Amino acid sequence: MSRRRNGEGMSTGMLIVLVVVATLLCVTLAVLMYMDKKGMLDGGGAGTVLTDGSGENAGAAEDSDNADNIHPETDMTDAPAGPGTDSDLNALIPQDKDVDITSLKSRNPDIYAWLYIPEAGIDEPILQNSEDVNYYITHNADGEPDENGSVFTQMLNSKDFSDNLTVIYGHNSGDDKGFSNLKVFGDPDYFAKYPYIYIYTEDRILVYKTFAAYESDDKLIILFYGTQDDELYHIYLSNIEEYAGIGGRLDKDEWPLPSDRIITLSTGVTEREDRRFLVQAKLIMEKTR
Repeated sequence: MSRRRNGEGMSTGMLIVLVVVATLLCVTLAVLMYMDKKGMLDGGGAGTVLTDGSGENAGAAEDSDNADNIHPETDMTDAPAGPGTDSDLNALIPQDKDVDITSLKSRNPDIYAWLYIPEAGIDEPILQNSEDVNYYITHNADGEPDENGSVFTQMLNSKDFSDNLTVIYGHNSGDDKGFSNLKVFGDPDYFAKYPYIYIYTEDRILVYKTFAAYESDDKLIILFYGTQDDELYHIYLSNIEEYAGIGGRLDKDEWPLPSDRIITLSTGVTEREDRRFLVQAKLIMEKTR
């Protein structure tokens, strides 16, 4: 009897201890939830949060250092983050750059635009052949056979950059031609400091701002997701962070909305035939020439 009572006493004591511990844990959790709601944790909850399309947290955004986003050729102090007035546009667009697309078409009618990324040393015509999607993989801007190819789009994309998603291809030949220098966007300092990409057409100047740079597989993006299907485009935008993986560069403060138009610059990865390096940017401004 004495042993049973002692055992019952010990069980009752342990139960009391467990109840007290559980109560303390509940109180602690409630306090932490209250502090988080009031912005008292993690520096006030700085940054944005993306969802994976199902409403679940897909990762917290990193703060971008706006003070470092300085274009070396342009005073960006008062430059806006999105579309604005003509004076705002002029502050972004390089003033010493002009491209005569009409004249270039007389050289080769497949030339329809010009890609300019000054800090990366990319300054190339954009071409599209209406009969062979792979023509400019093996031909230069003059239409001559050339293993370095050209910078080009496929006929699935329109030439006015009105598609939700435009994919621009170029070789990584390793000799500063085509997209050999695209890899600089993998450097975190470069990615943060030089986000602007310019495209010149016959009648407009388009300004894009990068939001992602990463290695991916070699699937043909526009065949999987199309160029004007809003539902598929929304799915694609929701999945980019997953595609980028741990080693990718992402600017979640500039993440595109389903209403934004984006470009993807795609090139090969050295000694990895099944991989591509992608740089993606959203249209933030356009100006009539």
